[in-house]
Amino acid sequence: MSDKKLIVLFAVFVLIWSSGFIVGRMIVGSVSPNIFLAIRFFGTAVLFFGIALLLKKQCPKFSEIPKHMVVGFLCNGIYLGGSYWAINHGMPAGIMALLGGLQPLITLVFGSVLFGERFKIDYIWGIIVGLFGVYLALPSSHQSPNQSYDFLVFLISVLSIVCITVGLLFQKYYIKSSELITSLVIQNLSGALMSVILATVLKESTFYVNFDFLFSLFWAVLVLSGVGVYLLMYLTKNHNAVKTTSLMLLCPPLAAIQANLLFDERLSLLQILGFAIALFGVALCQKVKA
Repeated sequence: MSDKKLIVLFAVFVLIWSSGFIVGRMIVGSVSPNIFLAIRFFGTAVLFFGIALLLKKQCPKFSEIPKHMVVGFLCNGIYLGGSYWAINHGMPAGIMALLGGLQPLITLVFGSVLFGERFKIDYIWGIIVGLFGVYLALPSSHQSPNQSYDFLVFLISVLSIVCITVGLLFQKYYIKSSELITSLVIQNLSGALMSVILATVLKESTFYVNFDFLFSLFWAVLVLSGVGVYLLMYLTKNHNAVKTTSLMLLCPPLAAIQANLLFDERLSLLQILGFAIALFGVALCQKVKA
């Protein structure tokens, strides 16, 4: 893959992935998180199923299906379900974003311990710089929040980040040779099943069909999952896992900029500085030789 193509894919992925924070905000009060996620994942599965039929993509072997389901449970159902649940139970979105910024570090450790990847200490400096930039870009995350949360909420937040990290590494090392589009059909159906289970266990019931719900669903299915998740899986399969997940450091600052444009939230000089530092941290990670 050429450097120019890689840069374009990276830029598109970060812009799309960062919009997930906006979608999470828009659905508040309209639909319970796991009900929304179940609909989103099912809609995405239908989307990729149609694309697979149109392009005549080959289905995975029956014996391989459980592996694809594991990735779907981890990356879709548990990651997003856990994150949304934590935010709904008092976890400030800023702190959730900071925890998400730990993903490249967790990828580095887990990739080395579980999958035998060479541990490159040079990545650490880029991750630390990037996390500091995220910290500055989200001032609300290091001020006294109005919301309170207990240890269980914090634990679920961390668990959700660990799950998507393990899921992406599982994808890279165990089902890398599988056709990605048909794999995403299975992964999204698995995510929908997990969301239905969580919605039932948590007794979620809020569901109002309004503009916010319809627009959020459209964006989540076609853009976030249809393009964003595809790019995430594609880059993880074909590129260094730590370098790919380091892009997550840019998502919270970009989300702050989007909130400024869409919801007229003020963007401080400190946030702009934080974005620049996060960008520098990602650049350091990308320069490390694989």
